[in-house]
Amino acid sequence: MRVPAWLLPLALACGPRIPPAPAPVPEPTSPLREPARVGPIPADAKVQQWTLRARLDAATHRIEGHATLQWRNTSTVAVRTMPLHLYMNAFRAEDTAWMAEGRGRHRGNAPHSAGGWGYVDVTAIHRVEPAPERKAVALQYRELPEPSLMELDLGDAIAPGEGVELEIDFVTQLPEVFARTGYAGEFHMVGQWYPKPGVLHRDGSWHTHAFTYHSEFYADFGDYEVELDVPANMVVGATGVLHETVRDGDRKRLQYRAQMVHDFAWTADPGFLEYTAEHEGIRIRQLVHPEHAFSVDAHLQAQIAALDSMQGRYGSYPWSTITIVHPPSGAEGAAGMEYPTLFTTSPVREIPGPLRALGLRERVSGVFTTVHEFGHQYFQGLLASDEAAAPWLDEGMNTTSNVLVVEDGADDDGWVVRVGPHALFADDFVRMAQQGIGTLQAIDQPAEAFSPVVGGYGGTVYRRTAALMLTLRNLVGDAAFDRALHEYAIAWRFRHPTGADLEQALVDGIGERVTLGAADPADPATGTVELDVRALLEAGLRGTGEVDYRVHAIVNRSAMGHAGWHRNAEGVLVGGEAPTEPGADEAVVVLHRAGEMVVPVEVEIRFADDTTVRRIWSGTRRTHTLQFDKHVRSVRLDPEGKLLLEAVRLDNHRFAPGEDFDDGLSQPLGQAAETAALLVLTGVGP
Repeated sequence: MRVPAWLLPLALACGPRIPPAPAPVPEPTSPLREPARVGPIPADAKVQQWTLRARLDAATHRIEGHATLQWRNTSTVAVRTMPLHLYMNAFRAEDTAWMAEGRGRHRGNAPHSAGGWGYVDVTAIHRVEPAPERKAVALQYRELPEPSLMELDLGDAIAPGEGVELEIDFVTQLPEVFARTGYAGEFHMVGQWYPKPGVLHRDGSWHTHAFTYHSEFYADFGDYEVELDVPANMVVGATGVLHETVRDGDRKRLQYRAQMVHDFAWTADPGFLEYTAEHEGIRIRQLVHPEHAFSVDAHLQAQIAALDSMQGRYGSYPWSTITIVHPPSGAEGAAGMEYPTLFTTSPVREIPGPLRALGLRERVSGVFTTVHEFGHQYFQGLLASDEAAAPWLDEGMNTTSNVLVVEDGADDDGWVVRVGPHALFADDFVRMAQQGIGTLQAIDQPAEAFSPVVGGYGGTVYRRTAALMLTLRNLVGDAAFDRALHEYAIAWRFRHPTGADLEQALVDGIGERVTLGAADPADPATGTVELDVRALLEAGLRGTGEVDYRVHAIVNRSAMGHAGWHRNAEGVLVGGEAPTEPGADEAVVVLHRAGEMVVPVEVEIRFADDTTVRRIWSGTRRTHTLQFDKHVRSVRLDPEGKLLLEAVRLDNHRFAPGEDFDDGLSQPLGQAAETAALLVLTGVGP
C-alpha cells in the first residue's frame, strides 16, 4: 500500500527502530573452538563426511543439489541396504504422514497457495569405487509408500568398519513456509533439504522413522564442506563458518565448513540486516529484518545468558559460531526451530501502552525462544539423542534447562511476567502449562504416539518432563541434581544417549534413595521419609498419575477433660463430676492425596500465636490426620512450591473456619480492574 504524501513524515517517525550495527566480528577460521573447549571426541562418533553443492533459483525457490557422502559402517553387521530420509517430501501432498496428521497446519500456520508445495526428488545415486579406478556405479533406489523415506540398494555389502562413497544428485523444491522450512517472498529457510541416511545402531538395526507431525530428526555426526550458489544480493547464514566467497556477475558462491555436526541448514534473504557480537570467543550473528531490529540487544543478552548457564552446567559449547535467524513478517512458520550452530527465533512483542499503564511487563516473547532454541545446541545438537523415539530426552530436558537459564541469569527475583506487584516465574509457567493436558499420555513414548487430535504433546513432552525434573531437583537439592546432570552431559557428548542412560546417570549421581526428613508420628513411613529416585522417575516418565494434594479439613475444638465415672485401682467406680466447661483448644488437620502419583510433601502448620511447624508426609495413604494441642490458624501443603508436578495448587492452602485473612491478591487486582473500567468509561454517559 502506498503511503499518502501528507502521511509520510508520520510514517517515517513511526517506522521500525533500527539500532546501529556495531563493528563486525570477524568470521572464525575454524568451525570448532580450541581442543580444550571441544573436549574428547569418541573415536567412533564421526560416521559421515559430506561435500554438498547447492544452487538456489530464488525466483522459483528451487535448489539443484549434488552430494558426495562418505559413510562408515560402525555396527557389527555387514549392510547391503541404506534407508534415506527425504524430509522435504512431507510437504509435497495432502496425503503424506505429516500433512495427514497435522491437517496441513502447524502452530496456527498453513500453506497459502496452490503452488506452495515442496519436495525433494532424487535423480541419481552412484557408488564410487575406491582408487585407483574411481569408477561410478549406478545404484538402485526407491521411495517407500510414505515418501519421506527411501531405500537404497548398496550393491556389494559394506562390512563392519568399512566405508562407502556415494554421489547423490537431487532437486529440492522449497514449500511456501508454514512449518519450519521454505520460502516467503525473498526469504528462504532451507532446513532438512537433502537426502540423509538413517542411523545404524551397533547391532546392525537401522533407525529411520517416517516424518510424522510431532517427530523431529535423528542423525549421525560428520564434517561438511558446502558450496552455496546464490544471487549476489542475498545475505546468507548457515551452519558452520564461511570460508570463502567468490563473486561471479549477479551471483556468488559461498564456501562453508562445519565439523562434528549432524545436519547442515542455511537461510538466504536480501532483506537481512546483520548484527555480530562475540562472547568467550564465540561469534554471535543475528540476521534480522528492519521491523524486528529493535530487539537485537534483547536477543543477544538472552543468548549470552543461555551460553553462560549451559556451559557452566553441561560443559563448553564446542563450536565457534552461532547464528540467530529472525524470520520476517509473513514467515512466522519458520520461527522457533533448531539446527546445528544456527536457529530461528521469534519476535519480541511490544506491550501496548494501556497494558503497560496497568503494570504489565514480560520477559517471555522472543527472548525465551532464543534461550530454548539455543538450548537445542546441547539437547539434541551435542547430545544426539533419538528425538523420534524419545522426544522428552530432547525437548523436555531442554525445557528443564531453559528454566535454569532464567534462574541462573536473574539479577533480581527472576520474574518473567509481572502485573503490578504480582509476578510469575519460569517454573510457574511449567506448572500451569500441564493443567488439563499434562497427564493425558505418558512422557516416555515415541513422537508418533502423540496424536494432534488428542493434543497435549507440548504439555507432556516439554512441560511435564521439566516439571518432573525440577521437582526431583527441588526434593534432592540443587547440588546433587546439577552434579548428576553435568556428569551425564560430559559423558555423552558427541554420542547417542538413551532415556535409560539419563535415568541411570541421575540415580548414580543422586543416589537410589534420599532421606528428606523425619516422618510425622502418624505417618506409616517408619523413622524417616525417603525419596526413591528410580521410582519417581518410573512413575513420572511412564505413568499418567497426577500429583494432587489438598488440605481437606481443619477442626479446632475444645479439649476433652476427665470428668465422669472411672474405676479406681480397686475396681470401684468413683467420680461423677459435671462435664468440663469448654476451654483449652486442640486441633485436628486432615490431608488428602487426591492424585494417583505418590511424592513426599511438606506440610506447614501455623498456630494462633503465629508460630509454625513443618512436617513431612510420605503421601503413601490417601488421607493423613495430624493432631495438635493448640489452635491451628492455617495449613499449607508444599509451602515452597517444590512439587512442580502439581499443576493445581488452589486447595493446598486452607484457613481454619472463622480466620480472617488477606490473600494479597484480590484487593490489588480489584483495584486494577476498577481503574481499567474507569479508563474505558471516561467520558461515557447519558
